[in-house]
Amino acid sequence: MRFKHLQRAAALLAMTPLLFIARPGWAEDIAAMRLSPEEIELAVDPSRPGGMAMAIQAGAMDRPGLYSARIRIPAQLMIQPHTHPESRLVVVLSGTLHLGYGERFEPARMKALPPGSFFTEPAGQPHFAQAGSTDVVVQVSGIGPSGTAYIQTGQPGD
Repeated sequence: MRFKHLQRAAALLAMTPLLFIARPGWAEDIAAMRLSPEEIELAVDPSRPGGMAMAIQAGAMDRPGLYSARIRIPAQLMIQPHTHPESRLVVVLSGTLHLGYGERFEPARMKALPPGSFFTEPAGQPHFAQAGSTDVVVQVSGIGPSGTAYIQTGQPGD
């Protein structure tokens, strides 16, 4: 089973250059840069629930093209079920994120993802999450424009 996941990940990585061949403008939007961890300044994003902080490292999430963002999720924050219009690739950098797929927040359907874990957020796929006992930092990449639509109206995070 694990080998199958590795095969899929390898296939996805192998296809990444095709994105730039098919849409060369995407590659032109990304500037050459090198950032050490202390140079990445996360700022609280008022459009995100519960004091989540973010730094856009490349591209822009609100425009067409490739983007990469680092997001800090405060300890214990619950992120209610939601979707995104674009597919995303996510790596957990620190902390443990509990993630589930579905239209209802169901802790029994969540999987604990410690640092180094990888997961996907397919376009239109409802998902939900909760940070563990410490803040969680994730690296998110996708092809914008991005957005977030919560399944139920009301507060997006508890």
